[in-house]
Amino acid sequence: MSLSLDHDAAWRGFLRSSALLLRVLDAELRAEHGMTHRTYDALVQLSEAPERRLHMKDLAGALVHSPSGLTRIVDGLESAGYARREPDPANRRATLVVLTDEGLAALEAAWPTHVRGVQRHFADRMTGEQARVLAEVFRGISADLED
Repeated sequence: MSLSLDHDAAWRGFLRSSALLLRVLDAELRAEHGMTHRTYDALVQLSEAPERRLHMKDLAGALVHSPSGLTRIVDGLESAGYARREPDPANRRATLVVLTDEGLAALEAAWPTHVRGVQRHFADRMTGEQARVLAEVFRGISADLED
């Protein structure tokens, strides 16, 4: 089985552009706020969770990280004062990650930098119709892989 030339070009373009985009967004967040893109993403996930808290396994799933990779991320969030671990009162074997007020403030400070970078390096490169098509394609891919 082989890919068509267009599908192969789309795949290679996706891989290269996503790696380059994440590298640039990470560099901008580091330069302006001293945080990585992974930290930013973790703060976003926690800020959108009920009561700004998630089980470790749910945060790992939201970030698409392994448990060991997530441990390093949460260690960094804790050392920066952005989050804390708490035992789940309903299940003492489970651990919750809770966004602190400092973490929310750091997210709010970094948000304009991130949005500006996504606008400049991603959104400005396509029309509204192209964005709708990409969103539809990526939703389909994600839905298939998450099942």
